[in-house]
Amino acid sequence: MGGKLKRLIFSNLLIGIIAVGIITGCTPAGGKSSSTSPAITILSKEELDYFNGDDFFNGEYMNIRNQFLSSLYDSPEEIDLFQLFYCGSGNPETPGELEREAVVSYNGWEDEPDTGCGKISRTEMDSVLLKYMGLTVKDTKGVRLDEFTYLKEYDAYYHYHGDTNYRMEILFTGGEKQEDIIHLFYNDTFMGDGDKVLTLRKEGDGYIFISNQKVKTINGT
Repeated sequence: MGGKLKRLIFSNLLIGIIAVGIITGCTPAGGKSSSTSPAITILSKEELDYFNGDDFFNGEYMNIRNQFLSSLYDSPEEIDLFQLFYCGSGNPETPGELEREAVVSYNGWEDEPDTGCGKISRTEMDSVLLKYMGLTVKDTKGVRLDEFTYLKEYDAYYHYHGDTNYRMEILFTGGEKQEDIIHLFYNDTFMGDGDKVLTLRKEGDGYIFISNQKVKTINGT
């Protein structure tokens, strides 16, 4: 059976599951679940195609929005900053020789690693987080931020690595919305750890990332 057909079948099954209320545990932060809550509607094909196209996710390297799927978090403050900025901020910054020497000295290394050195200034981190989560680095819980090397004199974070955690393609198999809250469902074949739901909030012409969670069924698994 072809991959596209499998995805189509999975999409139809998932949408059917959503429609009968089997998917639970996706109430947005601060939201209430009651009989008076606004109606939940299934995303149209056109709406889902937008998120599966190249206008918000996907597209050319490197789309920082793709990286918001690189870890699980129940609220924006809990996002894994190391995973989010592992490949940079999407706005390339090149560390100078003195910066690289300072990183080597700070870590007590004898030699500079034989891999590229990534740099993300705190200003750039704040810019990304403000735009897509409405907070700054200081507002987060700093999850795994200490895995970068921070140099106060440059107010920047550095990371030597030769691999990548960049997700080139995102494919959502279904979605639903409730007023300005959107849930996008996908099977995370990139991480290989099952079905997940990404929650966004519509804000102006863009979207704020609220959470990225494992899908919970009615029995809690």
